[in-house]
Amino acid sequence: MAPNNFSNLLSEYRKIIKPNSLHFHTLSLIFLFPITLSLLLSLTLSHLFNNFNFFTHQQPSTITNPNLSFTPHSLFFNLFHSLLALVFSTCGVISITYSTFHFFYNQQVKLSSTINSITTSFLPLFATTIVSQLIFFLISLFHLLLFLLLHVTIPHSSPYTIAFFVALPLLLVLTHLQVNWTLVPVIVVVESCWGLEPLRRSARLIKGMKGLSLSSFLFYGVFSWIMVWNVLLTSSIGTTNDIVALALFKRSFIVFQSYLLALFMLSNIGFNTILYIYCKANHGEIVEKFEKDGVSVLPFNEEKVSNVV
Repeated sequence: MAPNNFSNLLSEYRKIIKPNSLHFHTLSLIFLFPITLSLLLSLTLSHLFNNFNFFTHQQPSTITNPNLSFTPHSLFFNLFHSLLALVFSTCGVISITYSTFHFFYNQQVKLSSTINSITTSFLPLFATTIVSQLIFFLISLFHLLLFLLLHVTIPHSSPYTIAFFVALPLLLVLTHLQVNWTLVPVIVVVESCWGLEPLRRSARLIKGMKGLSLSSFLFYGVFSWIMVWNVLLTSSIGTTNDIVALALFKRSFIVFQSYLLALFMLSNIGFNTILYIYCKANHGEIVEKFEKDGVSVLPFNEEKVSNVV
């Protein structure tokens, strides 16, 4: 697929963001920025949490070696942090998807109505996320068991060779599912369905647009990981002997990059919403809907759709 197709769709998203930048930046600050900031500060928060004494009796090894990370405190902290991240990310996806979809059709959206949309879509999206992640887990577990079986039955073979031939199909399968299920969050929010139905619905709609979906997955995935590793490396360099000015600059730099990562997540969610609309147009569903409603003018022209497709 030509590179300009991805950029054309991205430009459509930017046309929606620019006149409503305050609305989307507010949603990013409320839901996405806490996730990215907590991710980058998780090591510091975990260390402080472990030093807090919840129990009256501690093992000597925990006292003498505070670097041991697997403690009841750290386990509780990681679970709590993961749960909060899941809740905030779910709310962010719902609110941004809802706003992008309605702004695309030139409908006025208030911040209060966007927040209210979370109450109706949170549980369906949460349940659908669990279903999809369970499928990913079962597929990964199957390949892990296959690796162990091959390692036992073929003892003279290199474990790295076996791991390569097992991991490569696993990577391809997971990428294929991720591409097919790109539209799942949008379908849950817009069409009010949950469970396996959004997964099947996304796989049908994405046909003919998988190149765009794969481009989006690679673009946002690669650059997000680069940004995460960059800030994690920055936060781990020289934390004890820094002068005050350098320490302040480093913390400010981490906060700034956290906000950039939040905006990157915002762009990913909005892009998938626009992709969903054009996938429906590619299958003729939007035309059918407007014909049923007695509307002859679409919110975009057919030439724009053909340029993207």
